[in-house]
Amino acid sequence: MFCLFRNSLIHPRLNLYVILLSLFGVIGWLYFTMIEKSLVNMLMSGEALIVDLVLGLPLVLMMGVVVYATIYWTCKILIIMLLPQFIVPSEPESDVLQEQLEADNIQALEEQHGSEYWAKDDTPSELDLSKDEQKAADEVK
Repeated sequence: MFCLFRNSLIHPRLNLYVILLSLFGVIGWLYFTMIEKSLVNMLMSGEALIVDLVLGLPLVLMMGVVVYATIYWTCKILIIMLLPQFIVPSEPESDVLQEQLEADNIQALEEQHGSEYWAKDDTPSELDLSKDEQKAADEVK
C-alpha cells in the first residue's frame, strides 16, 4: 500500500479537485485561527505578546502546510482504496535525471583527466609497494 501511495499520482483531472479541497481546508484553518480566534486583532492592536509573535504566528502558518498535506494525502488514500481507476503510476523522472548527471560527470572527468581516466594502470604505485619492494624498484631504476 505504501509503495502504491508513493509511486502513484492522482489522475490530473481529479488532482485539480483534490488540490482545491486542500486549499479550502487551509483557508478554513487560517480563517479560524486569524479571524475567529482574533489573532489578527491582537497583532494589529499591539496586545500580542512576544511569545505570540515568535511562536504563535509561525506555528499557525506552518500548521496551514500540515493541514494541506493531511487533506491531500487523506484524499489520495481514499482514491487509492475507493477509486483505483483514477490512480496513475508516476514516471521515474529522477532516474533519467540521475543518468544524465552521471553522463555529464563522466564527460567532465574525461575532459579533465583524459580519455584514459578509466583505464587501470598496470604499474604499481609507490603507495602499493612495501618498503622492501620500494628499495628493489629504486635499485632497478
